[in-house]
Amino acid sequence: MALPTHFQLKAAGGKIVDIPAVGFGTWADSEASWCKDAVLAALKAGYRHLDCAWAYGVNKEIGQAIRESGIPREEIFVTSKFWPHFAAPENVELCLDLVLKEMELDYVDLWLAHWPYAAKPISREALEKAVGGPTKTDEEKGETDDNGKPAIDWEHSSARIAKAAGKQGSFAPTWAAMEALVTKCKARTIGVSNFSITDIKDLLPHVKDVPISCNQIEVHPWLPQNELVSFAKENGILTSCYSPFAGQKEDGATLLKDSTVIKLAKKNEMDVGQLLQSWAVQRGTSPLGKSSTPARIQSNIKIRKLADEDMKALDALALPDGQGRTVDFTEDWGVQLWEN
Repeated sequence: MALPTHFQLKAAGGKIVDIPAVGFGTWADSEASWCKDAVLAALKAGYRHLDCAWAYGVNKEIGQAIRESGIPREEIFVTSKFWPHFAAPENVELCLDLVLKEMELDYVDLWLAHWPYAAKPISREALEKAVGGPTKTDEEKGETDDNGKPAIDWEHSSARIAKAAGKQGSFAPTWAAMEALVTKCKARTIGVSNFSITDIKDLLPHVKDVPISCNQIEVHPWLPQNELVSFAKENGILTSCYSPFAGQKEDGATLLKDSTVIKLAKKNEMDVGQLLQSWAVQRGTSPLGKSSTPARIQSNIKIRKLADEDMKALDALALPDGQGRTVDFTEDWGVQLWEN
């Protein structure tokens, strides 16, 4: 049996929206010049799911690639996200408007809260002229505290994060603002990113007309997030996976060069990226691999079903106590983003 080409997202009014199982990631920590050609190559290779965010700073390049591809807009699934200093309810729509303007699109298919905490912007005017990307302008950083870290808007942060700092907070008002964007037809579905089980449990009682359709988190064999993925499935929430190839650990180790991964890829006549994306889809999750190399872009989407023994061998690579995490901004941001 072949792996699924699409998963289903819960949408408003009990409707279902199909999302391509394999997405193409557009995050970068350098200049945006790579993005247009890479996205265009991805679309030509058959990708129809683009994972984007205001903070990536490549919205214009993505929009250009979509137009140059000649592929009808309705055939491309576009995800984007708002950064924490747009998280106050009155600013969520502004961020989406900035994304749509830069991409020259009328709507996104999935609009996510990038993180479960809110940061204080310098001002509404600063947000209106803020530009995302790796340059980290003052407008993007927002207000900072005495230590130079983002000043936290505890009131609109998740209850878990606020409580850890001895404060009170709730993401519910922000979620209500996100629901309104579906009513306005600016987003087809909405969801969250980097939310823990506790964060989602705190939010679920406040979900009214539009369901939580997705939680985007870091997932790969080193960090399979089994409990969080299972919880999401039980609640009809799709898990999309950033960093499906993992990053480089402090000791220099990379998942792409792991001996077990290389051995299994060779056994299945796959590239290592293709193997890891196949593992993710076979688990019922949506991987968002990224590459700027045309050959790898083409191979990463060619997923195939793996034997049970191969899935178990990849599962066995999991590291204990979250040690497999390769994306962690907690120290930089001064808030406890992850649960122990």
